[in-house]
Amino acid sequence: MIRWVALALSFPILVVGIPALAVTPAPPPPQFLKAYQACLVTESRTIPVQLEQATKPLEHRYGLMERQSLPADAGMLFVYPTERGANAGFWMYRTRIPLDIAWLDDKGVILAMDTMTPCDTESARNCPTWSPGVRHRHVLEMNAGFFDNNHVDIGDKLVVNLNDNTPCRAAD
Repeated sequence: MIRWVALALSFPILVVGIPALAVTPAPPPPQFLKAYQACLVTESRTIPVQLEQATKPLEHRYGLMERQSLPADAGMLFVYPTERGANAGFWMYRTRIPLDIAWLDDKGVILAMDTMTPCDTESARNCPTWSPGVRHRHVLEMNAGFFDNNHVDIGDKLVVNLNDNTPCRAAD
């Protein structure tokens, strides 16, 4: 009789625990979007890059989450339909690689830059946010160190030709 009572008492706990397991979301798989040729134009040179373009809210949300690596000359361009506020920041929740980030105006001019480090917590609310401090229209993410290594700075420009995917021309 005691065994049946113990079993009956443990059963509701088990049933209650199962839905809780189902609510915990699994990490999303990495997204891979179509890549386009683009150019970062600095004062002294033009740097070719391959950029995946995130244009939809879900693509913005997942960004480069769960990627284990990124080719040296590759990144992601976040394109927004309207200008975003100075506090519209980015975080590194479930992003596994350190990234350089640049906030751009509607003409592709870099307005602000930073380097972001992965957030190794499983709780999104514990991840820091990187905010640009300037209104912006687009955001560019590349491997951490890319901007320093290529002497890319505020005031430089990203040129993207999505219509014909034309390779970069050398700076004049």
